Amino acid sequence: MPTENDGEGVVALPEAGVPADQGLSSLGLIMQLGGTVFAGAATLYAFMQMIERHTRDDAMWMLLVLGLCVGRSFVHRAAGTELLYGRPTGFNAEHPAGPLTGLRRYIAVGIAHALVIVLIARFKFHMPGLLVLGVGVALTLWPVVLALYAARGRFRRFATEVPMSEDKGFEAASILMTVLGVCGVLATGTFLVVLLEQGNEVLSRGFGVLLMFALVMLLIRSVLHVRAGAAGLRETSLDRAVEHANRYANFGVISAFCASGALLLMMMTEHVELFGFVLITGVCWMLLTWPMIVRRFFSDRQFADILAGDNAAVHRRAPDAGLTGLGWLLLAHAVFSGGLLLPQLVGGVDGRWDVFSFGVPVLRSIWWSAGLVTLQAWAGFELVRMSGPSRIIATLYAVVAAVVTAYLVWPVWELVKEMHGIGEKSVLLLGPIAIQFVIPVATLLLVNRKIAPTARARFRPRPGA
Repeated sequence: MPTENDGEGVVALPEAGVPADQGLSSLGLIMQLGGTVFAGAATLYAFMQMIERHTRDDAMWMLLVLGLCVGRSFVHRAAGTELLYGRPTGFNAEHPAGPLTGLRRYIAVGIAHALVIVLIARFKFHMPGLLVLGVGVALTLWPVVLALYAARGRFRRFATEVPMSEDKGFEAASILMTVLGVCGVLATGTFLVVLLEQGNEVLSRGFGVLLMFALVMLLIRSVLHVRAGAAGLRETSLDRAVEHANRYANFGVISAFCASGALLLMMMTEHVELFGFVLITGVCWMLLTWPMIVRRFFSDRQFADILAGDNAAVHRRAPDAGLTGLGWLLLAHAVFSGGLLLPQLVGGVDGRWDVFSFGVPVLRSIWWSAGLVTLQAWAGFELVRMSGPSRIIATLYAVVAAVVTAYLVWPVWELVKEMHGIGEKSVLLLGPIAIQFVIPVATLLLVNRKIAPTARARFRPRPGA
């Protein structure tokens, strides 16, 4: 049953097992990160098209497509920002737009963008009809999912404001930080081991030393990322969680500039072409994205509590223990992965998947990956709702995903064993394989962990005393 605020500052619960914000703070973080990264990737690809295809007749059409993708990505980021911090009133202070306005705007822009891309792909680039259909469905998948959630009756209460959850959304944010941080450790560690396997031939040269410096900085950053996320999961003190998050954010900003500077010097010493410098700029931009998002999220919510003083709400562990954040992560990852698979499923495949699928070369049928993505989307949907069987379904997904992933990468593992030892090629295969198990293992551990409710008490004077 929904409960109202009792006037003493206690955060209202919309229903049992669901945080007060319905997990929208986690969705805002994911949309901010995804929008910025996709905008950066599309911008880099647009520059590459300008440099390499400036003599082609269809270059302007390709730039138009990429420009539309960049615009959609920025609207995507803006929608996430408005979910977290509201919409600036500006000149319309008497009738301010609600926090869901940006989400609705992105839904409309996303569907319109997909329609325009489909028309260009079909009538300008003359792509096959089934492939165009797959691309169109893939592009509309995420806006449609968000539209279905925005249409739910329980979101109507957020027409003017999205309340903070009982723990300010810190535990869900910590789950995101832990999962993403572990992926970062594995990715940077893989490249670092590959560089070390090159031996003195590379490390004795200037560009090798600079590359080593950049990778070490990024590895330390990823370790701090995991540490901050783990601290938010186990700490009972909100201030301590904010301290760890700010420490990661500060080092994240410094490491982004240091690593990009080292790569820039490496490019200059090797006399790389113009696109190399553009690439470094884009990499720096994307490396700065998540630390800046994390810093604002934690600092803004802590600062609001400090300003409120004794009138601040009594914060405690959210009833979902941050699992709605995990649900949004699973759902967003499933939609992204499904968007990559749909054009090939609809466009037609021969039943064998022999290119890089989700980071590793897989020699199995593509339908295994399709089924796994569907199960992941179901688990994410149930966790966002925090339904009764949500933990059981998430556990089922984690076990099945681990088994199916092991089956998909088994031929690659056999190939690694034939290499007789750890080398450059084997590490490049083992690193992506390990990353594929991060989300299933994290899901299994997080939904089955034993937690105890914690609260931060505030002493308040009795009314009229």
